[in-house]
Amino acid sequence: MKKRIIFISFNYRDCDAFAEYLHQQSLLGWHFKEFRLGMVFEQGNPADIHYIVEVFPKGTETDTRPEASTEEYAEYCEAAGWKLIDSSRKFCVFRQTEADAVPIVTPEERFANIRKAEWLLWLGGAVPVFLLSAVYLSQMMTESFSEWIFSAPSLLLFLFLPLLCADRIFGGIYLLFWSVTRKKLIAAGSLPVYGKKKRYPLKAVRSVMLFLVVVAAYTHLYSQRESCLLYLIPLLLILIIRMPLSALISFWRPSRKYNQRFQDAVVWVAIFCSTLITAVWVPGAVTGSEAIPESAEGFPLIQADYRQMNGAVTWTYAEHKENLLGSVSHFYVDYSIESPEHPYLHNDTAYDNLWYTIYQSRFSRILDKLWEDELSVPKDHPVNRTNIWNAVSAVSYTSEHGICTELVRCPDQIWIIHTDKRLNDCQIRSICEKIRTPGNSLYPERTFP
Repeated sequence: MKKRIIFISFNYRDCDAFAEYLHQQSLLGWHFKEFRLGMVFEQGNPADIHYIVEVFPKGTETDTRPEASTEEYAEYCEAAGWKLIDSSRKFCVFRQTEADAVPIVTPEERFANIRKAEWLLWLGGAVPVFLLSAVYLSQMMTESFSEWIFSAPSLLLFLFLPLLCADRIFGGIYLLFWSVTRKKLIAAGSLPVYGKKKRYPLKAVRSVMLFLVVVAAYTHLYSQRESCLLYLIPLLLILIIRMPLSALISFWRPSRKYNQRFQDAVVWVAIFCSTLITAVWVPGAVTGSEAIPESAEGFPLIQADYRQMNGAVTWTYAEHKENLLGSVSHFYVDYSIESPEHPYLHNDTAYDNLWYTIYQSRFSRILDKLWEDELSVPKDHPVNRTNIWNAVSAVSYTSEHGICTELVRCPDQIWIIHTDKRLNDCQIRSICEKIRTPGNSLYPERTFP
């Protein structure tokens, strides 16, 4: 007998539309047989078969076939003139077998079953989103602000999570409106029709979300595609596993117990595989850093720019992150020098270290936050050097380990410079002259202090 599989989905609050769809198919000669991969229909003679789709309150989202409790429910329904054809999740599809078949449940019970199933489904998707967003956003706004604010993947996630929360909130408001209106109809003595509605507002919100994510990903993630692999690999792996897994479960139709165990095992396998692939295939993707031994070409600043050096550059390190809000750059320059008086010696070779960070943004509030975070850490005998740097604000201090730090705030930048020895006034003037010279900075089109 000829069969066909139709892939179409219905919400629980669309159960009347679901039943009417099956009825229309039977008039065309296609009769519903079972759920397997989709809805399976067998071709036969056209017939005016009436169906009813009920939401079984004892069912779960992991049900792929009638469980024991569903079979007991089916026996009760068959006595009322309705024969169970098949069930999936909380859906139970019945075919009318008696002309005088009576309703299976009262309108109040039916509404309660549908409403409960819809709210549980909404909560199952909304609560994890809200918790994840709250934890991630609170962390981003506190201790790790300087790490994520100029990271393109983090910014994308920061923008996406509120949109995802808005989608869940909008869906909850719509469900609340639906619940209230249907309850009023039943109280007034009317029978609500649970038909399928075209939910254009919800689709519009999701379309806007998708558009923003695609634009942001294309514009700001392509240049950092190596670091983005760390974010994309687990997601792609989950999607790759989920599609054949869903098809396998839909075809196999295991019992509720084995279905849950199988899915839990697959989730742990996916987590293990994504972690392994990320650790092996994307080493260093978190930082997106670049090490260039014995080269400092294009660096905004090296030791030789502000004092006499009698050695050579032996190792450098550069890291850059950028998005719509601005950028952050980290630089490290290591000189080997011939002075035996230098405090850092290794195998009779002295080393001079310079490392600094440059924050740049056109949003003053972001720089204010970064500046406050830097100053909130207790400093050892800070010295005001604003006039020397000719900046908005500047502070100098020496740590207990002897590391000298210069914090320099400019209108659109913050410089944090660490050196082995305290910079004197002449050296600071040399630094200012160097980084103000066009073409000598890492980003010539930008203005350094």
